[in-house]
Amino acid sequence: MEMQHLTLLLILFSFSAYTASPLVALASSPSDGQSPSSSEDQPPATVSKIPSNVNSKLKKICQEVNHPTECVTTAGPFLGENADISPVTVLQAEIEAIDSKAKEALAKATKLAVDPATSKTITVPLKICIDGYKAILKNKKGILDAISKRDADELNMELSSNVDHISRCEDAFEEAKINSPIPEVHSLLGKMIFNSINIGVDMVDFENKN
Repeated sequence: MEMQHLTLLLILFSFSAYTASPLVALASSPSDGQSPSSSEDQPPATVSKIPSNVNSKLKKICQEVNHPTECVTTAGPFLGENADISPVTVLQAEIEAIDSKAKEALAKATKLAVDPATSKTITVPLKICIDGYKAILKNKKGILDAISKRDADELNMELSSNVDHISRCEDAFEEAKINSPIPEVHSLLGKMIFNSINIGVDMVDFENKN
């Protein structure tokens, strides 16, 4: 139990650092033509942006994560038409979505890294990101195995390791004092990873067989 509490604290610390990063701030900043307003003037975070035609069970689960809209738009396509929607099946779908997005990020980062026109200043942190994306792809099996075995501790550990990989990539560019050349895909991947933690840690309850 103490180890699980430590894992949760590490996840929360990583989440605080990641969401405060310039990359995430850039991805979540108002678009051109929009004026920023205080949180007091706005409705609860992005819940209203979830399409009205979304399955009610999926909507209920996604409203509880940090990035509800991304939860629906990324996990939804990986749920079968007649899927029995629960925290476990949505988590499994989000893991498939993360795998797909990590492959996209890896392909784009690798293409840039081998391009002679890309400066060394960018390729050094980019290679750290490439290693991270590869590790995230490798983690997929461990996460799905933990779900299959209904092992909450192992699941938390595997999910939190994805946070480490995405954070190291972010840290590499911050230390180099440059922006990532693929901010959109990297930011979305990060949001998906934290959504998977919200679901895996806060909602999945193997004892209740959900």
